[in-house]
Amino acid sequence: MSSARESRYRVLLVDLDGTVVDYARTEAGALREVHHRFFRSGLRAFLHDFHAANEPLWAAYRERRIDLAELRLERWARLGAGPAVAAAFEEALGRNVALFPEANRALRRLSRHFRLALVTDGIAEVQRAKLRRTRIGRFFEHVVIAPEVGLRKPDGALLHHALSLLEAKSDESLMVGDSLAGDGGCAREAGVDFCWVDRARASRAAGAASGVPVRWTVPDLGAVRRSVTAPGPGAVRRSVAFSAPVIAALAASTAESAADAL
Repeated sequence: MSSARESRYRVLLVDLDGTVVDYARTEAGALREVHHRFFRSGLRAFLHDFHAANEPLWAAYRERRIDLAELRLERWARLGAGPAVAAAFEEALGRNVALFPEANRALRRLSRHFRLALVTDGIAEVQRAKLRRTRIGRFFEHVVIAPEVGLRKPDGALLHHALSLLEAKSDESLMVGDSLAGDGGCAREAGVDFCWVDRARASRAAGAASGVPVRWTVPDLGAVRRSVTAPGPGAVRRSVAFSAPVIAALAASTAESAADAL
């Protein structure tokens, strides 16, 4: 914890899916299982139909037009499947969970310098299963799963709840997540700075167009500590572009990275 004084932040609020968990790989594995067990159509057509049903429902959920229970069943009802398939898919998500390659080491490093809380949306049983299987829960002082506390992203109250558990203040905290709408929206509503984990290397204009004030932009979770202890956001923008000064800085940190890998 001693190095946390290098940064204005004492607390990091970290998203799960897309930030720590590689949700695309996790979901793909679960969908292959479900397709093999329950569907006779080709895999490509099945995946297309699932995403065409699932994505608008998640948008409707965030806009409060449906609740999570409805989403869980309706996405499969639109494919002609019932509750048994919905349950099988959720169980398969837990079994197929895949972390991003840097996640364990990054969380270990961050937990040495900051107080961490996990703040995630989604189906509570599935999120708990992911945490058990990956054993990453040990890095977090608190785990806040939105439906368990009657909230959903992008409610700012979700971050205020996490901060109350940590007895921390908004101005000493940073939300770290991959979703501008969900994670960034939470941060904006709660008055918390936002660090965007932009794995897709989206344009800076995309962040500006979202209406979310992005304090930091990083390419992966491993870059968070290096970024938030830098002199200013400009240093982070250079790091995303992998400029020569940043490459030199990364080379200079090799010894520290090797020690952290132990």
